[in-house]
Amino acid sequence: MAITPHRVAVIQWPVKDVEKSLKWYQELLGVQLSFPYTPGNPAAWLCIGDVGFGLVQAEDIPRLQFTDSQGKLQSIVQLQVDEIQEVYRHLQNNGVAVSEMRYIEDGGYSFSFTDPDGNHVSLWGGWPSTDEERPE
Repeated sequence: MAITPHRVAVIQWPVKDVEKSLKWYQELLGVQLSFPYTPGNPAAWLCIGDVGFGLVQAEDIPRLQFTDSQGKLQSIVQLQVDEIQEVYRHLQNNGVAVSEMRYIEDGGYSFSFTDPDGNHVSLWGGWPSTDEERPE
């Protein structure tokens, strides 16, 4: 029998304070709960597209990032968003330290930031359309 996983079902994201992280992800990124959260529970389950995103309380928070062979910091998780330029400005206006916006030819725009626990997260605006404004 050949085993063939067909999608990522759940990402478990370690956090020190579930309630603080839940508020942050909901208010800044608009991520919705998969089902109700009761304060004091050791995990809150969010839904990003059709993937579960669990904010799980942990004592030690590993760095969810790595440096690639060219010395660039990379996120383990990259989330896709619509209207990436607006999202970028929204996060900046709300005091989130974001990286420079990057554009990769035929790959589109992306940027990164850290969440309250120092987890490195990247946002991607999706594949560029032919009429999308490109940087000079």
